[in-house]
Amino acid sequence: MIVFLLILTLMSSVTQNCLFNKVSKKDLKTSNHIYYFNTCISLVCILLFGAMLLKGTLSLFTVLLGVIFGVMTALRNVYNMQTLANGPMNITLLITTSSTIIPTLSGIFFGEQFSVVKLVFVFILIGFIYISLECDKNSGINKKWFIFAMLTFISQGLVGVLQKVHQASAYKEEASGFLFIAFIIAYIYNRFRVGGNVKELCFKRKHIFWATICGLCTFCMNFLNLKLAGILPSQLFFPLVNGGSMVLSQIMSVIIFKEIPSKKQVIGLVGGICSLIAICIIK
Repeated sequence: MIVFLLILTLMSSVTQNCLFNKVSKKDLKTSNHIYYFNTCISLVCILLFGAMLLKGTLSLFTVLLGVIFGVMTALRNVYNMQTLANGPMNITLLITTSSTIIPTLSGIFFGEQFSVVKLVFVFILIGFIYISLECDKNSGINKKWFIFAMLTFISQGLVGVLQKVHQASAYKEEASGFLFIAFIIAYIYNRFRVGGNVKELCFKRKHIFWATICGLCTFCMNFLNLKLAGILPSQLFFPLVNGGSMVLSQIMSVIIFKEIPSKKQVIGLVGGICSLIAICIIK
């Protein structure tokens, strides 16, 4: 069952990455477009988690942590789409996926043992990330992209930590309520950031369709990842899910979007992938 859930969440993640890359580069021309797109994603999640909450409970702890998680999720999505809009998908995925370092290390605070060898591979991973940034002038890497990539790195890492905090608490069965509150906050945040009249954004049916698909992917990823974070050790779960998503998304970036990496990027990407795999399998 755990293997099936891992496959399902990986499929959802890769699909969302590809759709984010597509709409960020071709359809979402301004920050308002991105915020409104994420508003639609949040609305889909609210409806789905709200339906699940009808049979669940909701504590004050879950509400408060859900608010924090919602803000961080909203920021992560916006930063991620801004990163994709300003640079290539392949290198963006390596940088943002490496945020797995943050929740992986957080396992120490939840009583989980941490391998020194794993820690070594974490630093090796950072080294390959540095190599992957040694790009030529035509690679699409720029200062704006780098800033958003770092913001995504931090916010995505903290999302993983908050998942672990909730599932390590006495209220872990309130997963639906936790995510329901989180996406209400994400909806409010994104809707508030949309400037001007919504009608002026010229959102078409195709945009709503893509946002709905991304919303379904977001729903699956958040629910399954929250559950799996409470079942699997941090050192295994976060690198496995994030690393697996990166590998598959990298393949899609070449097949679908024709983003051919340079020689240095290939070294950085392959080394980064191998490092993440090592982190997953070494005890």
